[in-house]
Amino acid sequence: MGSAGRRKSKSSFFRRKKVKDDNNRTVLLNRQQPEELQSPLVVTNYVNNKIKSSKYSIFTFIPKNLFEQFRRIANFYFLCVAIIQLSIESPISPMTSILPLVFVITVTAVKQGYEDWLRHREDNKVNNAPARVLREGKVMDIKTCNILVGDVVEVGVDEQFPCDLVLLLSSDPEDKCEVTTANLDGETNLKTFVCPAEMQHLTSVDDLWRTRAIIECQMPHANLYDFKGRLEVYRGDATPTQAPLSTDNLLLRGARLKNTSLIHGVAVYTGEETKMALNSKMTNSKFSTVEKSMNYFLVFYLVLLVVEMVVSSVIKYQFYDFEVMSKEMWYLGLPPNITATAEDVVQDTFSFLVIYNYIIPISLYVTLEVQKFLGAMFMEWDDQMKCQATGERCKCNTSDLNEELGQVQYLFTDKTGTLTENTMNFRQCTVGGSKYKEEEGQLTALHPDTNTTTPLTVWPVALEDMLVTLALCHTVQVSLDTNIKMETRQTEDGMIEMTERGLLYQAASPDEKALVEACARYGVVFEGQYKDQLTLTVHGNTRVYTRLQVIEFDSDRKCMSVVVREEVTGKVWLLTKGAESSVLQRCGDGDSDHQHLINITAAHIDDYAMLGLRTLAVARRELSNKTYNKFASELTQAKQMVDGREAAVREITDRMEADLTLLGATGVEDLLQEGVQETLEALRVAGIKVWVLTGDKVETAVNIAYSCGHFKRFMTILTLTGLKDEQKAHTRLDACLQESEVEGHYGLVVDGVSLQLLLDYHKDPFYSLCRRCTAVTCCRMSPRQKAETVRLVKTSKEGPVCAAIGDGANDVSMIQEAHIGLGVMGKEGRQAVRCSDFAFAQFRFLQRALLVHGHWYYVRVSTLVQYSFYKNLAFITPQIFFAIWNAFSTQSVYDSLALTMFNITYTSLPVLVFGLFDQSIPQHLLLQRPHLYRRIAKNVSMSWLAFFKWAFFGLWHTSVLYFGLMGACWDDTCGLPRGETPDLYLFGTTLVSICVFITNCKLVLESRYMTQLFMWSFVITAVGYVGLNLLYQGFLIDLVNNYGVYWTYYRMFESPSLLLTILVLTVVCLTPDVVEQVYRSRGDPRAVEKYRRKRRSPPAVTLKAVINYVNESFDPMEGGNSVWEVTKKATTTTDLKGHNNDDDATLRDTEPTRLTHNNNYRGTIGEGSSTNNDNENNNMHYRGRVEERSTSVESSGSSIII
Repeated sequence: MGSAGRRKSKSSFFRRKKVKDDNNRTVLLNRQQPEELQSPLVVTNYVNNKIKSSKYSIFTFIPKNLFEQFRRIANFYFLCVAIIQLSIESPISPMTSILPLVFVITVTAVKQGYEDWLRHREDNKVNNAPARVLREGKVMDIKTCNILVGDVVEVGVDEQFPCDLVLLLSSDPEDKCEVTTANLDGETNLKTFVCPAEMQHLTSVDDLWRTRAIIECQMPHANLYDFKGRLEVYRGDATPTQAPLSTDNLLLRGARLKNTSLIHGVAVYTGEETKMALNSKMTNSKFSTVEKSMNYFLVFYLVLLVVEMVVSSVIKYQFYDFEVMSKEMWYLGLPPNITATAEDVVQDTFSFLVIYNYIIPISLYVTLEVQKFLGAMFMEWDDQMKCQATGERCKCNTSDLNEELGQVQYLFTDKTGTLTENTMNFRQCTVGGSKYKEEEGQLTALHPDTNTTTPLTVWPVALEDMLVTLALCHTVQVSLDTNIKMETRQTEDGMIEMTERGLLYQAASPDEKALVEACARYGVVFEGQYKDQLTLTVHGNTRVYTRLQVIEFDSDRKCMSVVVREEVTGKVWLLTKGAESSVLQRCGDGDSDHQHLINITAAHIDDYAMLGLRTLAVARRELSNKTYNKFASELTQAKQMVDGREAAVREITDRMEADLTLLGATGVEDLLQEGVQETLEALRVAGIKVWVLTGDKVETAVNIAYSCGHFKRFMTILTLTGLKDEQKAHTRLDACLQESEVEGHYGLVVDGVSLQLLLDYHKDPFYSLCRRCTAVTCCRMSPRQKAETVRLVKTSKEGPVCAAIGDGANDVSMIQEAHIGLGVMGKEGRQAVRCSDFAFAQFRFLQRALLVHGHWYYVRVSTLVQYSFYKNLAFITPQIFFAIWNAFSTQSVYDSLALTMFNITYTSLPVLVFGLFDQSIPQHLLLQRPHLYRRIAKNVSMSWLAFFKWAFFGLWHTSVLYFGLMGACWDDTCGLPRGETPDLYLFGTTLVSICVFITNCKLVLESRYMTQLFMWSFVITAVGYVGLNLLYQGFLIDLVNNYGVYWTYYRMFESPSLLLTILVLTVVCLTPDVVEQVYRSRGDPRAVEKYRRKRRSPPAVTLKAVINYVNESFDPMEGGNSVWEVTKKATTTTDLKGHNNDDDATLRDTEPTRLTHNNNYRGTIGEGSSTNNDNENNNMHYRGRVEERSTSVESSGSSIII
């Protein structure tokens, strides 16, 4: 601790604490005041450790749930209608609105209540679990929920931490413990946490009980990877000794103790304030485009409803002035010169609202919610999206965006760990201006002129210094593996020979692990650490170093450093590795030789980048003891700050990591994931523009872009890199815009510095250039820039649907910014997975998620929404027609049961089953023909044109139904026996029966995938409808007052005329629908596929084949062939021609991405590209990877037709 801190008086200490009380948390160890304090410290009463993930209690469930449900505009609307019906002389029973509303509310309440009951059950398990705390000087057993802030908690091996603890005492002799945080972030590797320096002298629980200390830390927040605090220990002096606290000292609730028998920690965050609980409260407020369109349609129908109410009210009172009211309708008994009162107007207006309000589908929301919830499970159950290596399946963190997967127009993807495996393998390095390459596990000298390698006979000193630096500059943990043994020994000729030994390296970063393992292969073996002692075996000789400081990597500095002291010589070294853009700038100018080395190393780094290798520059600096002590003192004081710690530490580390001496650089290979090339190609054909956003340098990113097929060899690559000022950026951007005006296919490369300038000063022209490019690669991107890039496209005038996919914490910002966040279960932790909407084990599963599930989800949901509006329009419009016939008397044409059950039972089950199982296009065609994805782009199924098309069919159906049935009943007999005349109830019962039948038949016509469940849903609906009406109209029930409709349903079957009318009207109604379906089927991929297969069938033996056989029989060069062999040869030739013609037709019809190349990789790609015969022939000589990929994918049953 600095001297200034030790000189602080008690009063100044209290003043400081009081000022910071609002921003920081104060925790008393063992909940006891230090005796050295003159007056007791006032500490806030914090929450207990009770977890409550449930929303309701027994007493609050009904009011709270009802409040939440009626916040939905549709539910509130129907509640208002029900209240109006109860308040006026309603023309129909109020139960017609109350029962459907109660049904919807009840279904939702039961679902939410059951989910909350499950949460209650889990909460009780957690809260009542046993825990051990230190109280009254001894360890006591209590319930977990009774732990308080300041309690010292004891945790044993393989036990979970019951709250957020600061580690104070460990049974490990190195005062550390190992923890797995898989429950929090999904990372399976072990993490090491250490006790604060001021507590490492403690050896027992008694020592811990006698210790008096205060912890000052941040207020609770959700960031798992951020914790800052200060530990102040009182040892009889009024001025405490201080130690900084960081994430290395914080054990999070939900993590599990491993490989350590016992630890003790003080509770700093409990209950709802733990980081796990705060992360559980994170909600997603994203809405799909279908939902937005649905709300617009809902507003349209609400406006239409108001117009219908007003117009009907106005016309009704206009009728009073007509002569027909007094002469033709004398039976109404209207007095002459009648005038309407305000009460009459209100009564009639609300009455029209009651009989017209069913135009709004009350069951839409609950049906859609159930469909999305169940539909998301199907993607999670998809075995073809299950990683065979890890067994991980797709994960859906939300079901609200299922259909949005079918609307993606832009995909922003990370590179490392997303497109690549994130499995690093050391390949090359440059040291002292010389290149070295690994071959068969040995490091060899690489001669750049001849590109040949020679074994190393003598190890240069610079190379050894480089390897030692790499073996020390890391945070790798070493464990023993009894199955592996590796030793190093020096042979007689001086060479280093490697044998197996029991060391296993674990690291949070794959780069670090690859470098340390490479050093071990070359004879510089990191043996592990004991407390701060690091042990190396360098070519058989043991070296011991003391680790003094670790300056962790961060995205701003782009490097990490370790300060070590070599025990033999006493020298203090600052060892640094990181991105060359950061490390090379920190290297001192020095003499000309050092500057020459920097230039050569930079050139070698560029060479590695061209090979697609990930590069790191390595440097070091020798510190004198005086210089180091000064830095250490300043750094300690900076780390003790709770507020502003990052800026203070950054200022000191910038001075420490200056004037470095460059040692060299490394090149590490990160292989592409399986299926990346095919996936990117399929997405491009599907019309999805892909942007690669990476932190790698330009050369590396461009090389990977070519290798994965993101960039094509025939593309013109535009570059916006190295721009330092606004004027230069403007000039270069104008040049790129002019160049891109020429017809062609372009790719764009931009780096982070240039991107910031372009976003600040030339946002619109830059986005215009990006839109002209087929592929974009952004390099040297910070997490904030990734999010800004997504926002640039997302908020553009076109408003395209954007998806972002990544695997690391640095991708979270862009994942949350995009409309759809996608996570990859990679090796950089699971924060991206937790923050995403959907997550996959590998990038290649994205192809199936978008092209198959996204397509199906969108078609299902959009059809469900449009159908819901359609059926209610078809059902309720006869109320308007009948109002014209009854002089707008607000009489309903339907019975109350029909109005009540139409949305609940008559039409709900089939559309729900349709929304779960329908497959508009088979999955193999969706994968083979990615261009089919374009058919549903831009929310085409929810456009106003599609909306009015469904409305047109609804109006057509309702007009034919009403007026056709009216015509059948025109003679007042309807063919009823005994000369009976039809009444209103018979007319309405027949009308609703036809409407139910036709609206369900309409759904059959829309379906493209008949399943048994789908057909059974119609059977159940039909049986339920018939059975309910037979019961309701076959018995007199006083409760429902069904006297008017008694026996009406039976009478309908007594009339052959009505039965024939039902049949005829059904045919007339659905004829336009059938015609429309036939017209649409012309472009149905299944019909095209069937036609192509038919054309490919082998032809019969023809006269031409026989003639060819005869000619060949007399040709001595051909020899004798049978008729079967000749026919088979002719058939093969015909098939080949048929295939070529079919492929040409497919390309013309579907307009997918078309690739034409010559031997120089020149050609075109995209819609509307023209080709000639030469180009067609050149297709056979295409030297890219498309044919290989097509072959490999086709062999697995999912080839892509391009």
